[in-house]
Amino acid sequence: MHHHLDSYAYRNGLRHIPPEQKLLFAIALLLFTFFAHPLSQGLLWLWLSVWVVGYARIPWRVYAAVLGAIALFWVLSLPSLLVQVAPTSLVTTTTEPLLGRLSVGGWSVFIPQAQVTQALGVGLRTLVASSCLVFILFTTPFPELLGVLERRSVPSFLLDILMLMYRYIFILLDTAVSLQLAQRARGGYQRRSRWLYSLSLLAAQLFRQSLQRYQGTNLALLSRGFTGQFRVWRSPPYAYSQRYAVEAGLGGGLLLLVNRILG
Repeated sequence: MHHHLDSYAYRNGLRHIPPEQKLLFAIALLLFTFFAHPLSQGLLWLWLSVWVVGYARIPWRVYAAVLGAIALFWVLSLPSLLVQVAPTSLVTTTTEPLLGRLSVGGWSVFIPQAQVTQALGVGLRTLVASSCLVFILFTTPFPELLGVLERRSVPSFLLDILMLMYRYIFILLDTAVSLQLAQRARGGYQRRSRWLYSLSLLAAQLFRQSLQRYQGTNLALLSRGFTGQFRVWRSPPYAYSQRYAVEAGLGGGLLLLVNRILG
């Protein structure tokens, strides 16, 4: 899937919209998620999904896979969000509703009902905020984002760091996929004990080959006269899209009205 993320940014249905317009739209929705009612957040996610799947024509399986990977981190954080530990004497005197409690040696492990509501709220906000980020990644090429930041007078060293990080994410993923494919061809990951051994080899080889790729990139830059600052590609001028601007304004105003009604 990671091979197609960059290609979708260049071939999506919203490619003709100026990157500043899309970035402003996504930032406005992201800020809205911090104070919006949960129902308003759900409506925002549905509306943003229409933009990604309907207008940008991103396959829904790809969109769901990216959000599913993000939701996995929320699932892994659920124990720290839900489970609490306290002395049994304090737990027995509390009036807060509990969904479960286990007492061992004077200590209790319990799940407050309020924590469940909070964890669900965090999960919903994470999903909506991640959708705003995914919208930008799927509809705007990364060099154009760097061009927007450069026009907004962002320091050049930050642009260089972002450019290198973005490149090495794909290098790291490509290297990991190639190494794992080679291991599977040689009988790796067949049993649990073999799986752990293969995973440790993958981590060691990934670290070594990543350093080699970094050294090769560094030598290539020096041989081409690199002076310590990357040049950001400037995209041709775009025509401002009034149609999508009107829809974004109407949709945002409706969400604000719904959120005000819900309180």
